[in-house]
This record gives sequence, C-alpha cells and structure tokens, in this order.
Amino acid sequence: MGRIPDEDVARVRDATDLVSLVSETVVLKQKGRLFWGNCPFHGEKTPSFKIDPSTQLWHCFGCSRGGDAFGYVMEAEHLEFPDAVRRLAERARIDIREEGGTGVSASRKERLVAACEAAAALFHRELTTSRTPGATAAREYLARRGFGSDVAKRWRLGYAPGGRGTLARELAAQGFSREELVDANLMLDDRGSARDRFFDRIMFPITDLSGRTIAFGGRVVGSGEPKYLNSQETPVFRKSQTLFGLDRARADIVAKETAVVVEGYTDVIALHEAGLRHVVATLGTALTDRHVKLLGRFGKRVVYLFDGDEAGQRAALRAIEFLDWTATPEAGRSRVDLHVALIPGGMDPADYVSAEGPEQMAALIDGAVPLVQFALDARLAAHDLSRPEGRSAALTEAAAVLAPVRDSLLGKDYMNYLASRLQTDFATVQRVVPRAQTRQARSAPDGETPPADQAVPLSAEAKAERELVRLAAIAPSVRAGARDLLQDEAVADETVRRVLALVVDAGGAVKGALYESVAGRDREAAEMLTEWLVDAAEVEQVDYAFREVAARVKEFALGRLIFSRKAELSALDPVADREAYDRLFGEIAEAQREQQKLRTHRVGAEDQGTEHTA
Repeated sequence: MGRIPDEDVARVRDATDLVSLVSETVVLKQKGRLFWGNCPFHGEKTPSFKIDPSTQLWHCFGCSRGGDAFGYVMEAEHLEFPDAVRRLAERARIDIREEGGTGVSASRKERLVAACEAAAALFHRELTTSRTPGATAAREYLARRGFGSDVAKRWRLGYAPGGRGTLARELAAQGFSREELVDANLMLDDRGSARDRFFDRIMFPITDLSGRTIAFGGRVVGSGEPKYLNSQETPVFRKSQTLFGLDRARADIVAKETAVVVEGYTDVIALHEAGLRHVVATLGTALTDRHVKLLGRFGKRVVYLFDGDEAGQRAALRAIEFLDWTATPEAGRSRVDLHVALIPGGMDPADYVSAEGPEQMAALIDGAVPLVQFALDARLAAHDLSRPEGRSAALTEAAAVLAPVRDSLLGKDYMNYLASRLQTDFATVQRVVPRAQTRQARSAPDGETPPADQAVPLSAEAKAERELVRLAAIAPSVRAGARDLLQDEAVADETVRRVLALVVDAGGAVKGALYESVAGRDREAAEMLTEWLVDAAEVEQVDYAFREVAARVKEFALGRLIFSRKAELSALDPVADREAYDRLFGEIAEAQREQQKLRTHRVGAEDQGTEHTA
C-alpha cells in the first residue's frame, strides 16, 4: 500500500462527523454541548465516554483512550491508520490517491482482488460439482481429513483443474486481461502463452481482513512436488503481513484476548470446526514481527502451537527472535505476551483435536509456557548443569535470550530465574546479559518509546509533569517556558518529554488543530492529549499556574541530581580523590540551595493564595 497524501486525509477528516460515526454503534446522549455514552472499548454501566463536537475529538476517562474519527475506527475495528483512512473514505464516498508503495493504483488493486475472487469461485465450483478424477480425488482427500461438503462450503475450498490454461481462459472470458492475471499471480506468461499458476491442487483461499480473496495456497492431489504451493507476493498480498483465517478469527481473538498460531491451513480449519475459532496460520513462512504486531491489535496473548516433533521444537525456538520490548510490562497497552505450546505424541493440531477432543486442546493452549521461559529452559537443557563448565556455557547462551529486554521488569525477573537455575547470584547474570549477542537485534524502533502504563498510580512527580503537559496543551503562552524545561532536562518521564516536545513544536495551535499537529507525527502522543482537549477547561491565571508547576518540576529534577551526586560521592575516597570529592560536594550543596529556594518560594506563594482566598 502507498502513502495517502495529507490533503486526502484532510478531505476524509472534514467529511466525517464524529458524532454521526460513533452513533452508528453507540447510544449517545447530549449533555450541554458534549455527547456522552457508554464506552465501546471497556465494559461499564455509567457513561464515561464523551465527544466534543467543536474539536471532533473523543475521550473516555474510564479507560483513558481517546482520539479523532480515525483513532475511533482504529480502536473499534483494530485497524492501522492508513486502513482507517481508507475505511472512512469509503464511508464518505471519497476517492483517495496513494503515492509510492507498489506504484499500483487503488482501482488496479481492486481489479486484482476481483480476479482472485473470480478464481476462488471457479475453484470452488470445480471441487463441488466436477466429476473429473482429479476433483473426485480432492474430495476424497478432504473427506479423510474430516472436511465434508459443509466444511468445503464454509471455507470456500476449491480444486484447480488439471488442464493447463483452464483458469486463464475462463477469467479472460470474464473480461480480465492477461496482465491482470499475471499481476495477481493466477497465470504465468510462458514465452507469450498463458499457463495457470495452479493446477491439479486442492485450493485454500487466502483472504484479507475484510474476507476478500487476495491469494491462494494449493496442496497437490496425490504425489508431486512441491506438496504445498502458495501465491507469490503481489500488490495486494504480502506473506509477512497476512495470516490464514484472521478475518474469521479476529472476533474470537478479541473476545478471548488470545491468538493461537499454527503452521497449516488444515490445522486452522480443523480447530475452527471443533469450536476453537481464535486460531490462524502463517503462509509457508516463519512468523514475522509484523505478524506479531498484527495479532497484537486484536489480542494481548499470542500462543505458538507447534507439532511436538523435532521440527516443531526448532520452530518454537526460532520464535524467540520476536521477543522485544512489546513483551514487557513497560509496553503498557502495546504489550503482547508470547507463549509456546507443544503437542505431545508428535501429532499435528488437526490430528490432536480429532483424537483428544477440543477440551483437551483448549487445556493445552491454556497451559502454554511463556516463550522466554521455554527458550531459557531449552538452552539450559542442552548443557550439563552439574559441572561449572556446563553452567558457564549455559549462562552465555541463555543470556542472549534476555538481551532485548534486559532493562525491563520482565528481564530482571528472568535474570533471577536464571541465577536460581544456575546456582549463581543475580549480579553475575546481570553482568553477562548486556554483552550477549542475539541473532537479531530487535529493541524498540528508533525514536519510539514504550508507552507508559496509565493504570499505574501516579507519583507526585508524575502528576506535576502531567500538569505541565496539560497547561502547555491549552495555553500556547507557556510553551516557551516548557521548551526551556525540556532543554534543561528537568522532565524525567520519557513519554511526557515526547508529548511535551510535540506540543511545544505545534506553535500556537490549540484544540483540534493541536491534536492534528501532534497526531501527524505521533498518534499515541495525540491520544494522551485528548484528556485535556475534549471539553478543555479554562485555567485562570495560567501563567501563574505554569510558574508553580514549573517550580515543582525543577524541584524534583534537583532532587534526582542530588541523589545521583551523593551516590557518586559515596564511591570516592575523601583523601585519595579529594579534587573530585570537593567538586561533587560543591555541586550537591548548590543544588540543595536551589531546591530550598524553590520550596520557600512555593510555600510563600501558597500562603499568599490562602490569604487571597480568605
């Protein structure tokens, strides 16, 4: 997909009334100039979801989510921003352009999808009505797997006929050009002659999130190589961003907050038919970080369900490469918990659910082991831990697992786990982990900070810094002062620094214009602002209020400086390190004087405020 120009995004935004959009799924009542309703994103009986028509922004003070019309669709339908723009453009009947990307126009992509849909219809008709030996063999194979005609109909399974060029001729008769069929990877242009990509295969349609066919997986009937053949990548199909069955599984993944990933089409179908409908499959490739991110939009727990044989265990161990900060508590709402379950007896998921039943399979999934623990245990099991040399080698290998999350609470917990298993101390493990090399460095993307978990009770320091953002958001006159605090590194919280910097850079923009300015660079930061931009309260004497909160922020910053300098001082010898000792002592004394001046000023100001009130 290409980039949607800013002017087209603005056209879609201007054509969308937020109250009308939300009213399609939420009962809203007007109170004053605001509209209130029960939040659609968390269960509640008392309305805490409000819309400000003047800013076209929404915020829920129950779950702290918020945003504009695009943000609402992203949250409600689990879409990323470009897809939300496309969805609202379709709703408003607005044609949008897409720049770059594949260089293929939206109308061209629609033609490729239409070709795939037509192919799926032909394949399904061949499977269900043809009396050829190939179609008969395909039905018999599916029946042996427990997939009768009802299952074939529900999943739109098909059969690609053995006559080469059959599909190309029929779709050409329906008006599709040779170029369109080649671009959709339905036909191969073999020196000017048409040749079907798939023939004599059972066909599994691969769909996008809307349920439209965009590609195929084909299993050979009888003997032949390759056993499975998938569509190559096209302008409408990316293997690293597509999962088989996700359009059917998404609602159950949301409900269960868990996505189960298997490796085969038939495994997905068998588990869905057994009532386990939160299951998807990769498309002949290993799971990618994009797959994990995609699943994280629907559920916060991902279970890799692998065959218990040696190949399955190797695949499970490769999954550790997708461990990054999104698996840590610090990721907040972006967190995705990764787990692994191995099927006993070397069976695949379809065979296991048939033999043991859905309840046993559900229990196996529920009992999945955290991916980190699975990977650590596997590395430890490869060494003789009764010998010092074995423990040393095990530590080196296991430490690499924790390198991507070494500074998180999750990393610290598993360092303790390693220390206990290896009969050593935490400090030893902590020294080794930062030096460990992973096969794929996957820390947080450049410039991206793990979002803070808003459910954690705020400290006095955090409250002061959030108040600083609030004042800067509603009053452009204080933004120059906020910029000074950022330059002086007085703000401790990384998320607050990020949001405050975006507000300061927005110039004099306020309300909806401020949201759009910030959202254009960081939608997560803009979401945080909705708490104050929806029905923004007027602040009397805003400059006075800013001076007071700025003094508090500076006071906390000085406290952090004093603490760190005292720690450095305690490590020095007053005689041997006299020069450095005296310098640090002087810095501490100066910081304490500045801190005391700020406290005295603040107490005096509070007393004056009390007198005025009296």
